[in-house]
Amino acid sequence: MSPVGGVGINLAVQDAVAAANILWEPLRSARIGEDSLQRVQRRRQFPARLTQRGQILIQNKVIASVLGKSETLKPPLPLTLLRHVPLLRRIPARLIGMGIRPEHVATPDAMAGRARALT
Repeated sequence: MSPVGGVGINLAVQDAVAAANILWEPLRSARIGEDSLQRVQRRRQFPARLTQRGQILIQNKVIASVLGKSETLKPPLPLTLLRHVPLLRRIPARLIGMGIRPEHVATPDAMAGRARALT
């Protein structure tokens, strides 16, 4: 995982939440198997790969093109759009902050706690 975007810890927390959501019942009933672990991998593999692809794109197209240049640089079109259209700034902020596939705790205890909080 590249440090570009600083999203590594976000992915780690999301991986942990997805694992807890998928594995709590098999662990509780002592019926954990490889199929349960594969479910976790299938759930989290796409967001991790897409995030890594984005990091590589930024590293190769933005950062690498800037390093070693001495002339005044012109920002790429996406950055120019972000600068001039404030509403678009939410997109990268959401992707960095929440990720491609946000995870939420979904155990019965957590669901009961949410229900109590709403009343």
